[in-house]
Amino acid sequence: MGDQVINKHEKIQPSVKEKATVKSVACIEVPVKNIQRAVDFYVFQLGFYINTTKNRLPIESDNTEVFIYPASGVEIMLIQTDGEERLAFTHKGRPSHVLILEISEDIEKCYNRLVVAGIRTSPIKDSGGCGKSFDVFDPDGNLIKLWFGYPI
Repeated sequence: MGDQVINKHEKIQPSVKEKATVKSVACIEVPVKNIQRAVDFYVFQLGFYINTTKNRLPIESDNTEVFIYPASGVEIMLIQTDGEERLAFTHKGRPSHVLILEISEDIEKCYNRLVVAGIRTSPIKDSGGCGKSFDVFDPDGNLIKLWFGYPI
């Protein structure tokens, strides 16, 4: 009879978070070509911090994985790759973000600081009820959205 199509409503989904199998996102792995260059960008430009219990410091050329952390939320592991893999996909013919980072500082101040530092950015977009954001590319071409959050 061939493959059967299962109606998504035929499977029972967990209805409350206590029954969900996945408790949280533990880590997001980001492919990079050069660990030191990536650490410089994520730590010194975007404000992540390095947890010294999971990382050898100083970061040296033989480090191929470095854990970085935002002020709150999921840790990110920068992984040095052998190839040109990137966090990327397209949606409706346009590149889309894999990382959406909520920033705590004034969006104009953050934007201006990154532009002055020579970081490739898009213009700030005001999405009304969804807040303001802009795109930034890390040194390896990973597309990241910096989002200021919902308007108060």
